[in-house]
Amino acid sequence: MVALGETCNLNRAAEGLGISQPAISKLVKELEDGLEVPLFERHARGVIPTLYGEAVIRYARRVQTSLDSAFDEVTALRAGHHGHVRIGTILTPCADLLPELIRQVKQLHPNLELSIHTGSSRDLMTTLNDGELDFLVARFFADVGLSGMHFEPLHKEPLCVCARAGLVDQQLSREELHKADWVLPPSGSVLRYEFDALFQQKGMLPPSKVVNAENLLMVTTLLEHNDMLTVLPREVVAHYARYNMLAVVNVEPGIEEDLNRSLMAYGIITKHEDLLSPSARSVLAQLRKIAQSL
Repeated sequence: MVALGETCNLNRAAEGLGISQPAISKLVKELEDGLEVPLFERHARGVIPTLYGEAVIRYARRVQTSLDSAFDEVTALRAGHHGHVRIGTILTPCADLLPELIRQVKQLHPNLELSIHTGSSRDLMTTLNDGELDFLVARFFADVGLSGMHFEPLHKEPLCVCARAGLVDQQLSREELHKADWVLPPSGSVLRYEFDALFQQKGMLPPSKVVNAENLLMVTTLLEHNDMLTVLPREVVAHYARYNMLAVVNVEPGIEEDLNRSLMAYGIITKHEDLLSPSARSVLAQLRKIAQSL
């Protein structure tokens, strides 16, 4: 219909479509019979669309445009150049792994949209299970009770005691740490569990002078304006140390080892990877490549 509307000639339309003139005449006749209206007026020099024919041609052009757009989008998606990829992550990968991933992906696929969602591993696993994320960089917890997930361990995220730069200039003992003021993630988090165990394994109660805060901006702001300590992944502290905001606190031998003794590795968590979009599979492959080099 579009070809006939553009050429108003059965022979030229047939040539452009690579079919015979009788074949296109038959297709038009079948459409007219189905709609029970004439679509073209036949003349010696060609055909002219009727009012009905113009309406059908108009809609045919819309269909053609939509199909062309669909073809272009599918082709781009298969190549990983367009689309939307949603990644869930815990804190540590935000300091090194994910910024490098984003840098490389945007170089390879500048039109690809990326969304980064941060949170606790358990919350992220639930969100992944609900289909709101494509994959995670987090710890895997079997006790969450979700099936069909696959975990690829990548790295551990060693923890350390830290404070604002310049606050502590001497080595601190476990007893001194116990008396200090702290800003820590709420009870139930992995980091808080490791922190509490640091004292419990020595028969001590965890410190009582604690402000519970999970948001990293709140944590760093409290450290900036108060004489407080916290526990953060060493890679995160290294990032803030470059701007002279945080510094690792020197603690007596054995404390940092105890803090990291039972720490779980984080890694890639997927659910039904075979159902991921081409864009998500492309980003996931790039993530695996970068993780191997770090």
